[in-house]
Amino acid sequence: MIKKQKWLPLLFFCFISSFAHADFMSVNADQAFLHEAPSDSTKKSYIVTKGYPLEVIVSLKEWKKVKDHEGLINWIKTSDLSSKSTVLNLKDNNSIYLEPSSESPVLAKVNENVTLELLDEKKIDDWVKVYSKVGDIEGFIKVTNLWGIKQ
Repeated sequence: MIKKQKWLPLLFFCFISSFAHADFMSVNADQAFLHEAPSDSTKKSYIVTKGYPLEVIVSLKEWKKVKDHEGLINWIKTSDLSSKSTVLNLKDNNSIYLEPSSESPVLAKVNENVTLELLDEKKIDDWVKVYSKVGDIEGFIKVTNLWGIKQ
Protein backbone atom coordinates (compact mmCIF):
# COMPACT_ATOMS: atom_id res chain seq x y z
CA MET A 1 0.00 0.00 0.00
CA ILE A 2 2.79 2.43 0.83
CA LYS A 3 4.54 1.82 -2.50
CA LYS A 4 1.36 2.71 -4.39
CA GLN A 5 1.08 5.98 -2.50
CA LYS A 6 4.67 6.91 -3.42
CA TRP A 7 3.82 6.52 -7.12
CA LEU A 8 0.55 8.47 -6.88
CA PRO A 9 2.14 11.96 -7.11
CA LEU A 10 4.20 10.83 -10.10
CA LEU A 11 1.13 9.47 -11.89
CA PHE A 12 -0.75 12.68 -11.11
CA PHE A 13 2.12 14.75 -12.55
CA CYS A 14 2.19 12.66 -15.74
CA PHE A 15 -1.57 13.04 -16.12
CA ILE A 16 -1.42 16.83 -15.64
CA SER A 17 1.58 17.23 -17.95
CA SER A 18 -0.28 15.50 -20.78
CA PHE A 19 -2.87 18.29 -20.57
CA ALA A 20 -0.23 21.00 -20.45
CA HIS A 21 1.31 19.79 -23.71
CA ALA A 22 -1.87 19.12 -25.67
CA ASP A 23 -1.60 19.27 -29.43
CA PHE A 24 -3.98 20.55 -32.02
CA MET A 25 -5.06 18.49 -34.98
CA SER A 26 -7.52 19.18 -37.76
CA VAL A 27 -10.38 17.13 -39.18
CA ASN A 28 -9.33 15.53 -42.46
CA ALA A 29 -12.68 13.93 -43.37
CA ASP A 30 -15.38 15.90 -45.19
CA GLN A 31 -17.61 15.18 -42.18
CA ALA A 32 -16.62 13.46 -38.94
CA PHE A 33 -18.70 12.51 -35.91
CA LEU A 34 -17.79 13.48 -32.38
CA HIS A 35 -18.83 10.73 -29.95
CA GLU A 36 -19.56 10.73 -26.21
CA ALA A 37 -17.09 7.88 -25.67
CA PRO A 38 -14.42 6.04 -27.70
CA SER A 39 -16.79 3.65 -29.49
CA ASP A 40 -18.96 3.71 -32.62
CA SER A 41 -21.85 2.39 -30.53
CA THR A 42 -21.98 5.52 -28.33
CA LYS A 43 -24.13 8.57 -28.98
CA LYS A 44 -22.89 10.91 -31.71
CA SER A 45 -22.75 14.41 -30.24
CA TYR A 46 -21.76 16.59 -33.17
CA ILE A 47 -20.59 16.62 -36.77
CA VAL A 48 -17.44 18.56 -37.63
CA THR A 49 -16.19 19.39 -41.11
CA LYS A 50 -12.85 19.25 -42.89
CA GLY A 51 -10.21 21.61 -41.52
CA TYR A 52 -11.86 22.19 -38.13
CA PRO A 53 -9.17 22.34 -35.41
CA LEU A 54 -9.49 20.21 -32.27
CA GLU A 55 -7.30 20.10 -29.18
CA VAL A 56 -6.20 16.54 -28.42
CA ILE A 57 -6.45 15.76 -24.71
CA VAL A 58 -6.02 11.98 -24.68
CA SER A 59 -4.71 9.68 -27.42
CA LEU A 60 -5.68 6.06 -27.81
CA LYS A 61 -4.78 3.91 -30.80
CA GLU A 62 -8.04 4.36 -32.71
CA TRP A 63 -9.62 7.29 -30.81
CA LYS A 64 -8.69 10.74 -29.55
CA LYS A 65 -10.40 12.65 -26.77
CA VAL A 66 -10.69 16.22 -28.04
CA LYS A 67 -11.87 19.66 -27.00
CA ASP A 68 -13.42 22.17 -29.40
CA HIS A 69 -13.27 25.98 -29.32
CA GLU A 70 -16.30 26.12 -27.00
CA GLY A 71 -14.65 23.80 -24.47
CA LEU A 72 -16.86 20.78 -25.27
CA ILE A 73 -15.09 17.45 -24.86
CA ASN A 74 -15.84 14.45 -27.07
CA TRP A 75 -14.14 11.56 -28.85
CA ILE A 76 -13.22 11.26 -32.54
CA LYS A 77 -11.70 8.46 -34.59
CA THR A 78 -7.98 8.96 -35.11
CA SER A 79 -8.44 8.19 -38.80
CA ASP A 80 -10.64 11.31 -39.12
CA LEU A 81 -7.80 13.60 -38.01
CA SER A 82 -4.74 15.10 -39.64
CA SER A 83 -1.64 16.74 -38.18
CA LYS A 84 -2.18 19.63 -40.62
CA SER A 85 -2.35 22.84 -38.59
CA THR A 86 -5.49 24.91 -38.92
CA VAL A 87 -7.01 27.67 -36.80
CA LEU A 88 -10.55 28.89 -36.29
CA ASN A 89 -11.21 32.60 -36.67
CA LEU A 90 -13.27 33.84 -33.70
CA LYS A 91 -13.87 37.45 -34.78
CA ASP A 92 -16.31 38.51 -37.47
CA ASN A 93 -14.84 40.62 -40.25
CA ASN A 94 -11.30 39.88 -39.06
CA SER A 95 -8.49 41.20 -41.26
CA ILE A 96 -5.68 39.27 -42.91
CA TYR A 97 -2.74 41.61 -43.50
CA LEU A 98 0.15 41.48 -45.96
CA GLU A 99 2.68 41.84 -43.12
CA PRO A 100 2.46 41.25 -39.34
CA SER A 101 1.26 44.78 -38.61
CA SER A 102 -2.12 46.53 -38.51
CA GLU A 103 -0.44 49.30 -40.54
CA SER A 104 0.13 46.85 -43.41
CA PRO A 105 -2.35 46.57 -46.33
CA VAL A 106 -5.44 44.43 -45.65
CA LEU A 107 -5.61 41.47 -48.04
CA ALA A 108 -8.99 40.09 -46.96
CA LYS A 109 -11.69 40.11 -44.31
CA VAL A 110 -12.61 36.78 -42.71
CA ASN A 111 -15.98 35.80 -41.24
CA GLU A 112 -16.35 34.35 -37.77
CA ASN A 113 -15.94 30.53 -37.46
CA VAL A 114 -13.98 30.21 -40.70
CA THR A 115 -10.99 27.86 -40.64
CA LEU A 116 -7.64 28.97 -41.98
CA GLU A 117 -4.52 26.93 -42.64
CA LEU A 118 -1.71 27.80 -40.24
CA LEU A 119 1.42 28.19 -42.37
CA ASP A 120 3.83 28.79 -39.51
CA GLU A 121 3.25 28.23 -35.79
CA LYS A 122 6.08 30.65 -35.04
CA LYS A 123 4.58 33.89 -33.81
CA ILE A 124 5.85 37.29 -34.81
CA ASP A 125 4.84 39.38 -31.82
CA ASP A 126 1.08 38.64 -31.72
CA TRP A 127 0.76 37.51 -35.37
CA VAL A 128 0.82 34.23 -37.31
CA LYS A 129 0.97 33.47 -41.02
CA VAL A 130 -2.19 31.84 -42.43
CA TYR A 131 -3.63 30.73 -45.76
CA SER A 132 -7.25 31.13 -46.85
CA LYS A 133 -8.51 28.91 -49.66
CA VAL A 134 -11.19 31.50 -50.34
CA GLY A 135 -9.40 33.99 -52.55
CA ASP A 136 -6.15 32.00 -52.38
CA ILE A 137 -4.74 34.46 -49.82
CA GLU A 138 -1.62 34.15 -47.69
CA GLY A 139 -1.02 36.71 -44.97
CA PHE A 140 -0.89 37.54 -41.28
CA ILE A 141 -3.62 37.59 -38.65
CA LYS A 142 -3.66 38.37 -34.91
CA VAL A 143 -3.33 35.31 -32.65
CA THR A 144 -5.74 36.80 -30.10
CA ASN A 145 -8.64 36.27 -32.52
CA LEU A 146 -7.84 32.63 -33.29
CA TRP A 147 -8.40 29.25 -31.69
CA GLY A 148 -6.32 26.18 -32.46
CA ILE A 149 -2.80 27.35 -31.81
CA LYS A 150 -0.57 26.63 -28.83
CA GLN A 151 -0.37 29.66 -26.58
